Amino acid sequence: MIKNLRLETENLIIRPYTKNDALNLYDTLNDKNVLKYIPEEPITIEQAQNAIDWLISNYDLDLDSDYKYSFAIETKQTNDYVGWCGFGYLDYDKSQKEIYFTLKSKYWGQGFATEASKALVEYIFNELELKKLVAVVKPDNVASKRVIEKLGFKHEGIVKNVPEEFSFYEGELYYTLTK
Repeated sequence: MIKNLRLETENLIIRPYTKNDALNLYDTLNDKNVLKYIPEEPITIEQAQNAIDWLISNYDLDLDSDYKYSFAIETKQTNDYVGWCGFGYLDYDKSQKEIYFTLKSKYWGQGFATEASKALVEYIFNELELKKLVAVVKPDNVASKRVIEKLGFKHEGIVKNVPEEFSFYEGELYYTLTK
């Protein structure tokens, strides 16, 4: 089911990753503006291909597994790769399901994150019948906070006391959305 996901919005197509997306992922994960807000570091093209292989393998996992389902976002008009959106376990607490999105910085401010994430949330709640999602965001990431709030997420607090390996998340804003 997940491996065949295809969501269309007014301007976007949300689809599973393919092996041909390695360069797209590489470009996004080497954008300094993007890296300020996500727990990744710049990668090589080989690492991008390995990441794509891992993301594709996750499509075979069921909802009871520890999964990360990430999907490519592209424009309908030109098929340009914009970034990704997805959902899966929250890195520092696998019992929670997180929604996330990342766009190449050249596509920021065009409404694509809201449009893609709204379609994905509707799919998660209506088709997969999950009842709750969480989102975390850096306090200075004003645009992503706005997207999360437009989707109806409620601010619940600040991430604190996470294990050292997840220190990137310390101090992030924590939001929830229930169906």
